[in-house]
Amino acid sequence: MLPLVVAMALAVTGAFGTYVSMTLALRLLHFVGVAIAIYAIVFALCEIVQRFWFGGTLPFWAMLAIGVITAPAGGWIVLEALGLSAPRALSHVTYSELTTQVLVSNLAIGSLVWILLRQSRTRSAACEAQRQPRSNSGQALRAKLPLGIRNAAILALSAEDHYVRVRTDRGDALILMNLAAAIAALGKEAGVRIHRSHWVSCQFAEKASMRGRLRGVRLNDDTVLPVSRSGRKLLNEVWTS
Repeated sequence: MLPLVVAMALAVTGAFGTYVSMTLALRLLHFVGVAIAIYAIVFALCEIVQRFWFGGTLPFWAMLAIGVITAPAGGWIVLEALGLSAPRALSHVTYSELTTQVLVSNLAIGSLVWILLRQSRTRSAACEAQRQPRSNSGQALRAKLPLGIRNAAILALSAEDHYVRVRTDRGDALILMNLAAAIAALGKEAGVRIHRSHWVSCQFAEKASMRGRLRGVRLNDDTVLPVSRSGRKLLNEVWTS
């Protein structure tokens, strides 16, 4: 959403001299189209790196690195888009200049997105910390987690064969434990079992109930966990309680 807002702002202001060679309608089409194309690549790369490399939230340096890596492809996209929408402008810009502009935009937008996501995770962690007593609740489960996330807020649990994937606000990990035992360790008041293979914290249960999206619960990393019929009933109970 943020890249599209920035794209529309650039179009309205006629950034990079486009006010000379394009009408407002054409500028909107150009900037929005370019933003969608570039940030589809950025988003896909972020998802791949986050899932297969870090297994959780991207660090700030990784977000900046992705912005740098995708800048050359972004410059080419802008060059081709100008060739279609305003070929006269090509005599005033070079590929290297366009790539530099994309690089600066990537770094600025990537930094802002990372900061906003971090603030959102911090607020979520604070809410979760209030709901999850740290003294005795879940110690048997937490003892199995890696040190880096042992004291993190637990957001969701998912059964994977004989293991449970524990999702926290600092990443996730697989532990040797069955789902029922993991849920029992956290306590009944900590969350809702939305599916035979999935459990979510009260934070996400309430969010899903308020939005009326009872077919799936979306986590902070955009993972969507399915909701069974019995799970929908429990979510409704969260909403009505």
